[in-house]
Amino acid sequence: MKRNILITMGILILVGFAVQGIFGAVAGIFVASIIGVVYGAVKRDKLLVKWSSIALVITILCVILFYVGLINSDM
Repeated sequence: MKRNILITMGILILVGFAVQGIFGAVAGIFVASIIGVVYGAVKRDKLLVKWSSIALVITILCVILFYVGLINSDM
């Protein structure tokens, strides 16, 4: 079952990238990491929760940095 959830997470990231480019990949990673945290919490898989949480935090930080950079740009 764990293999199926990892395949689903990978498909989400690839579909996001194919549909919207780099922004879709970021959204796909965000959604996949949330799914990983929820699935890991339900199945009590500490390793999956740990890595999904790390991916979630990194994604949120990157989105915040992108918006801060966008606000401070001279465009």
